[in-house]
Amino acid sequence: MKKKTAYLLLPALAGLLVGFAPASLHFPEATTPTAALPNRAPLAAPAVQGWFFRAVSGYPAAIAFEPVVLFENGEYYEVGEEPLESLNVPQSKSKRPMAWGTWQLKGQTYLLTNYKKQLSDYQLGSGNWFPAYAYTGAVKLKKGYEKVSGGNYGNGTNALSISKINFPDATHFTEGFNAGISTPNAAAGRTRNANGTYKLHGNTLELTYSDGRVVKKSFALGAKGAPARPTADIIFIGGDAYTDTE
Repeated sequence: MKKKTAYLLLPALAGLLVGFAPASLHFPEATTPTAALPNRAPLAAPAVQGWFFRAVSGYPAAIAFEPVVLFENGEYYEVGEEPLESLNVPQSKSKRPMAWGTWQLKGQTYLLTNYKKQLSDYQLGSGNWFPAYAYTGAVKLKKGYEKVSGGNYGNGTNALSISKINFPDATHFTEGFNAGISTPNAAAGRTRNANGTYKLHGNTLELTYSDGRVVKKSFALGAKGAPARPTADIIFIGGDAYTDTE
């Protein structure tokens, strides 16, 4: 199994996804991430129009991917740790106002206006906007995934963190975390490991740790090809992009 570095993987992944053909906003039932639920609680998330992920620039990394949900009421949400099934909308807007905004579809262009009233435009097939999918069992997870972040922050400061999660079979997982930082005068690092069992349904990943803790996280499959189709080469856990290590 050959590891990929973040610097090689992201450009290659972006190149792979650029060829997407435009797709309708209404997904087939088999791959629709979240259907509208009857008798929804007033604080729950609105009915979902579709899941996507977009390319964003950041520091110090040049490019990253983040999942976005478009709601039928014209709002959008930058997906975070919490799954939509347990999202308290007023509380989320209070704690993470920057994650919320509004959207419109003009022709083939998605217009997203963030909480600062700044407008961004995206198009399927342009290399910056891609469909994301719920887990249905049709696409099997890979054995291992990782998320790499960090870089050179200037003034001799370098940091690197690697998060890994492995799915050796259909019910068990292991995860690990390694992080380090160095400056001209000092260096430090830490590691963390855990394991347990998991359940995956729709856009929710439920992890039951060996110490008894149960944690639910948002989840989505990425996409590839033209026309776009679900893939397990890239997945989104808790709002973060993980790429396979196979």
